[in-house]
Amino acid sequence: MKSLLLGTVALAAAALAAAAAAGAPASRLEAPVRGEIVYDGPIRDSGTVTRTLQASAVWGGTYTAATGEPVTIYASSAYPVDETVAQRWADFVASLVHGRELGMVRIFLETSREIRATCGRTALACYDSGDGAVYAPGEDVPDGPTAEAMVAHEYGHHVAAHRANNPWRAIDYGTKRWATAMNICGRVQTGELSPGDENTSYERNPGEAFAESYRVLNERKLGRPETAWEIVDQALYPSDAALAAVEQDVVDPWRGVAILRYSGTARTRTYTVATPLDGTVRASLRGAGTVEILRASGARLASGTLSATATVCRVRSVRVRVTRSASATGAFALMITRP
Repeated sequence: MKSLLLGTVALAAAALAAAAAAGAPASRLEAPVRGEIVYDGPIRDSGTVTRTLQASAVWGGTYTAATGEPVTIYASSAYPVDETVAQRWADFVASLVHGRELGMVRIFLETSREIRATCGRTALACYDSGDGAVYAPGEDVPDGPTAEAMVAHEYGHHVAAHRANNPWRAIDYGTKRWATAMNICGRVQTGELSPGDENTSYERNPGEAFAESYRVLNERKLGRPETAWEIVDQALYPSDAALAAVEQDVVDPWRGVAILRYSGTARTRTYTVATPLDGTVRASLRGAGTVEILRASGARLASGTLSATATVCRVRSVRVRVTRSASATGAFALMITRP
């Protein structure tokens, strides 16, 4: 579960309390504006979903967006029923760069008070990956981010939750091509980044960097002036290539390993294999012998009898060497899988 937190929570809470004390009118569900995907103010994700909503506490349902796709939108019963505004939220969500995961998300729009009960007392929004549910405010936070920005950021988590990045979890490391472009696995190995950490090392959490990169991608596609990169560390700011990778991962998800097959009769044979993406390389031999996976320099990454498996990070090609005994006869068959 991911939740969106405001760095100046006390300020937002004070503003809400003052409004209540002054007899402010009941909350109203705001109609989204695509251009307001930008935001002003630092926000971050942390916490867990502390409650789920009963059907009697919400109104809404599944709406057909302008794109022709179904989008599920629920609004808190604290907001007056307004099907027109709910329809506009469905259109807004469908306007974000998306894939088939759109049909698996449920958007819950709540008041800020309800969000704190659902996501945690300091939270502004959250995403429940186990339930495919985004919980976000149906109105802008005073002195904080827009409702549109929070929904877009949390939808980025929903995208990651429905993408593969073996051997890592995409919701923690980001999607396959983006994570490769940002060298996430290598930076995790050196201790620079902390996947899944939404507390002490939140600013260096690649899962949050991916979600925010997703929001920035949508912001740029609208031609909006880009807002400050304040949610995560500047070292995770996406390059143009990384943003292009985000979009590719959304619209054309990585579908798993590529399979390469070789055969031969030599006692020793070496094959050079391109590894354009970070992930797992496995070599399996049919026929007696050993298999080694090597860097281009010749440094060994893995070896074994009949099979070898290695994780490659920022290694764009490997060499796979088959070695058989002098008494080996007949042909061998080698299968290599790579990301």
